[in-house]
Amino acid sequence: MKKIGILGGTFNPIHNGHLALGQAAMEQYDLEEIWLMPSKLPPHKSHFAILSEEYRLTMTKLAAQINKNFIASDFELKREGLTYTADTLELLTKEYPDYKFYFIVGGDSLIKFKSWRRPERILELATLLGAGRAGYEESAVKRAAKDLQNQFPKAEIGTIILNDYPISSNEIREAFYTGAPERVKQYLPESVWNFLQQHNLYTKISYAELDAEMANILPRKRYLHSVAVAHLAAAYAVSMGYDPERALIAGILHDCAKAYSDQQLVEDCDRFHLPVTKVERRNGFLLHGKVGAFYAKTKYFITDEEILSAISYHTTGHPGMTDLEKAVFLADYLEPFRTQPTKPELNTIRTIAFQDIDKAVYLALKNTLRYLNDSGQETDSTTEETMKQYYSRYEE
Repeated sequence: MKKIGILGGTFNPIHNGHLALGQAAMEQYDLEEIWLMPSKLPPHKSHFAILSEEYRLTMTKLAAQINKNFIASDFELKREGLTYTADTLELLTKEYPDYKFYFIVGGDSLIKFKSWRRPERILELATLLGAGRAGYEESAVKRAAKDLQNQFPKAEIGTIILNDYPISSNEIREAFYTGAPERVKQYLPESVWNFLQQHNLYTKISYAELDAEMANILPRKRYLHSVAVAHLAAAYAVSMGYDPERALIAGILHDCAKAYSDQQLVEDCDRFHLPVTKVERRNGFLLHGKVGAFYAKTKYFITDEEILSAISYHTTGHPGMTDLEKAVFLADYLEPFRTQPTKPELNTIRTIAFQDIDKAVYLALKNTLRYLNDSGQETDSTTEETMKQYYSRYEE
């Protein structure tokens, strides 16, 4: 009976770590072939910065060429609808009844394996191999394998131990998006590297990608607000002779951390060593811009410091705001879904914004501080300092 290892994944992109895992599985379990199987993207999960099925399959085929025992498989990509592992293995065992399949997963997946759909059926159809790096992770993977074996005594469960491999697909994408692809060249098969270069992939995050991601992660009302802010900020940018695309990106991302609780925002700031004032610690919601800027940089590969600053200060403003920062700050305050009472009325301020954006910023700050004072809420010192900058110019 032919022994086949199944190594699936997004492969976005496939890299030498994946190939090292396949090689280790082949050697440690005497497998005859490793089928590298790119996964289909489920509609209910984020597809942010994930290349098309065609690109990912092509890269997998290129990577497989380094070893005659590696086979690039489009088995999952050809299937319709959701692709669960149990269903994939049922189809494989039906199509290849004389093959014995070994399903290879990372250590984190092995630990969470019991939460997968129909885990018992997966274990009936294939030997499960969990991969771990030598050291602490090796012990954790072996414990997880033992726990699964106790729960499913008839299952065949093993571990694959690798030397530490210092890269992930996400880190490779980050290097490309931040303009330092040479830093990760050594971790990619040469053919895959050349393919990425030839097709100019992972080089620029588009507004459309970010829009799709926000639609996926934000509550519907918050997403619609973000879209409105993005487009209004872009309109302000055009009126000032500024790049509208940067305004669109800052606008669509300005509330990317808004759905987090106050406690989560404070905890994230502490975890990532972001500065927090006493007022912000008592009013965690004020931190969503600061945390949002951090995630814009680390999750969404935005390196433009002005965009990050516009996200960070979109609620409070700050002295010496740039045109982009003014555009996002004001768009957040004036977007069409806003209906708060102001003096003068919102529509009047909206008209002023296209005539004198600084005066509109002043009026927005004035109304914000009036509302906070009247409602007995704390005011952020940055907002007060920003107001002082505008007050002498527009004092009535």
